[in-house]
Amino acid sequence: MDDETQQFYFMEMNTRLQVEHPVTEMVTDTDLVQWQLEVAAGNRLPKLQNEIQCTGHAFEARIYAENPENGFLPDTGRLIHLATPQPSADVRVETGVQSGDAISVYYDPMIAKLVVRGEDRQAALRVLRKTLGEYEVVGLHTNIGFLKRLAESPDFIAGKVETGFIDKHLDELFPAAAEPSPESVVQAALAYIIDSNTKAALSTHGGLASPWAAIDSFRLNAFGTQTAEIACGDRQYSVAVSVAHFGAYCVRVSDGSGDMIAEYDSVHPQWDPLPGGVGSTSAGGRLHALLNGRLCAANVVFNDKDASITIFDQGQMAVFKAPTPQFIDDAAAAGPGSVTAPMSCKIVQVLVEAGAEVEQDAPLVVLEAMKMEHVIKAPKAGKVVDIYYKVGDLVEEGKSLVGFEEE
Repeated sequence: MDDETQQFYFMEMNTRLQVEHPVTEMVTDTDLVQWQLEVAAGNRLPKLQNEIQCTGHAFEARIYAENPENGFLPDTGRLIHLATPQPSADVRVETGVQSGDAISVYYDPMIAKLVVRGEDRQAALRVLRKTLGEYEVVGLHTNIGFLKRLAESPDFIAGKVETGFIDKHLDELFPAAAEPSPESVVQAALAYIIDSNTKAALSTHGGLASPWAAIDSFRLNAFGTQTAEIACGDRQYSVAVSVAHFGAYCVRVSDGSGDMIAEYDSVHPQWDPLPGGVGSTSAGGRLHALLNGRLCAANVVFNDKDASITIFDQGQMAVFKAPTPQFIDDAAAAGPGSVTAPMSCKIVQVLVEAGAEVEQDAPLVVLEAMKMEHVIKAPKAGKVVDIYYKVGDLVEEGKSLVGFEEE
């Protein structure tokens, strides 16, 4: 149905089960896959049409490894951390991956299907918003944040949905990145300091419980302080953690200009590490801390691949990084005019040679990712200095493909 002209167009009829069939199963209390097997075995259908009762409303959200802020381009790589909502009679999670698995360039980038049910559309949407907030994924871009904003859109809630919905609601669905809460900044800094102290003690003293292995800023006749310099996007934070008395800390949060933006006294952090590291270190953990009267309980995940610290707290996600030394940044930066891979991919064709003079928008390389081909074009007129990959090579997102020298 065209929302503007009210014209109806017949598109397709397919007699096989579609990926959305769990929606039907949730509102009819049936198992359509079992029905297919029964029919294939020569048995009659378990129910006739007049015996099927529809109850409530259901939604299916496809959780994809893709980057909505980059044209929904697919993402590939390893799932450093994956936690899903708890299944129930009204919540169904269908997935074939777990933490540690890889999303490759060879298959569809779907991580899972989240199917929810409610007594009516509004109730089902409330369940959908809640369960999307319970998803935790680290290691790849996903569409979870986009789906949450979609499910919160007043027009979507009202059912005013058609094929042009995204284009008509760009500002709402793609807002500017929000500043993290001061509590999230403190949680990231505390987790970073605790984890760093633990790893340092293990590597230096083998984890021995001795005063020489303690790296907790203890000072004789003075209060010790540790400072964590972290960033969220282009925002810089300095978090000073001082020992107040045994097990309690004072925390001061300053912005990149040195102005204090938050202060917390008598903070008692409790850190429960996740298994996965050497000794008692981990890939993250659960952090509890009372911050000015609010009991914060956040899941924290460390990603060594990009030195990130991801905080999941009350359905919200914030990603922080410890700043990389400038000499490392300079060495890792792509050269002037280099053309980089917009996603993890496979090289299908190389259309130019080193030394070639090309015009702006001239095709340089053809990439393949998730069964789709993408043509990488020259950003400006210039000369191809070098080609870093050959046909068949697998390339990570952000890697330089072609050395390019502008005219």
